[in-house]
Amino acid sequence: MTEQNRQSGENEERIIEIEIERLRPFKEHPFQVKDDKEMFLLQESIEKYGILNPLIVRPVPDGYYEIISGHRRKHAAEKLGYRKVPVIIRVLSEDDSILSMVDSNLHRERISYSDKAFAYKLKNDVLKKKVVEKRAKLTTKHQESER
Repeated sequence: MTEQNRQSGENEERIIEIEIERLRPFKEHPFQVKDDKEMFLLQESIEKYGILNPLIVRPVPDGYYEIISGHRRKHAAEKLGYRKVPVIIRVLSEDDSILSMVDSNLHRERISYSDKAFAYKLKNDVLKKKVVEKRAKLTTKHQESER
């Protein structure tokens, strides 16, 4: 594996190259990957300059990695015959993965309204769940302090 180190504050992030077959799409990925004009332009860019931004992945069982950000880059690289792609591995919970995935994709210029709606629904569901969990913890702490 090729490795490059990058410092980010106190935490060190490593960019490594992983075989494409070890990557899995995020199971509820709301954004469609299409072979359209934008994909053609992305392929041209990757062919000319390589993959400039590594994919963000998280480890999952059996030695595979789930893509958080970079589904389109992976698809373009695959079509160009790449066997490996650069990735940053982050250990994230399911909820944090959803938030990261949605936030990293909503900046794109062309996203269908249905993809955007589904993405915002996923994000909203996670945020509501986090609020409920936080309230439950606060209620439990308050009840314990009253005893």
